[in-house]
Amino acid sequence: MVGETLSKIRARIDDLAVDGGEYWVVCGRTGVCPVPVAGARFPDRETAEKAAEAAVAYRAVLRRWDPQAPCYDFIACEEPSHVVRTVTPPPTGETASLTGFCHDVAAAVFETLSAQGHADLESSIMDVYCETADAIDDPDDLCLHLLRTLSFELGARLPEAEQAVVLRRAAAELANPDDTGRPLEATLQRLQRLDIVDGYTVDAHGDGSDMRAWTVTITNYALTSQSASLPTLPIAIDLLGRLPGPTLTVSDPRRLDGRQWQFDLAVTEDGVSGGLVRVRADSSV
Repeated sequence: MVGETLSKIRARIDDLAVDGGEYWVVCGRTGVCPVPVAGARFPDRETAEKAAEAAVAYRAVLRRWDPQAPCYDFIACEEPSHVVRTVTPPPTGETASLTGFCHDVAAAVFETLSAQGHADLESSIMDVYCETADAIDDPDDLCLHLLRTLSFELGARLPEAEQAVVLRRAAAELANPDDTGRPLEATLQRLQRLDIVDGYTVDAHGDGSDMRAWTVTITNYALTSQSASLPTLPIAIDLLGRLPGPTLTVSDPRRLDGRQWQFDLAVTEDGVSGGLVRVRADSSV
């Protein structure tokens, strides 16, 4: 990225934010509170207006590499106590927010790469994306192509341990729209509402004493390609946002037919995370 980085703009917003502030920044047209102001409160209207200006600059950086990034009309307003902030619109309108979800995830990942000293990797990924994006006209397909590119390039260019660090820190930047108490199903339900998957089934196994484990089947996964690898980044980053502590491992992907993938997912209290950006069908991780 040229000019001011996402991480520097985010730092400006963080410096303006306070706990318990009565003002926040939202899109005046939609009421959405997206990255980079999701969850942030400010002490007064003047400070919130400064944060709104920074948010405009942040989204402008995103549009340098993707003109399809959503535009928001940021305004500062006083927040009633009953308002619930979301990164994307609530479930009733979430199908239309696929673009917002994809760009929020990409922004969080790119920001984390920059903050972790991987600016060259950030630029390399965008070069790969831009080389092929010109052939895609549909905005939804373009956003999905961005997530697919992130999945494969991070898998090829970063060691698995570093992948886990990047995704966990990126996940911490994203607010989840719901909390059902069943994180895996909440993640899959969200992806279904966004039309990233058409359907899913979850089969639990194990006694649950030291490990929670499931076999997951997904139908018509939008990130599926002709590759032998399953891109797992959108699944993992949403789930990590709901499970900030435990270790997460995605393994043993199987292509059941032209429409279905199946994989194993395990959550433990310790160990090393794996398979968070992609997993090969001919490998356990």
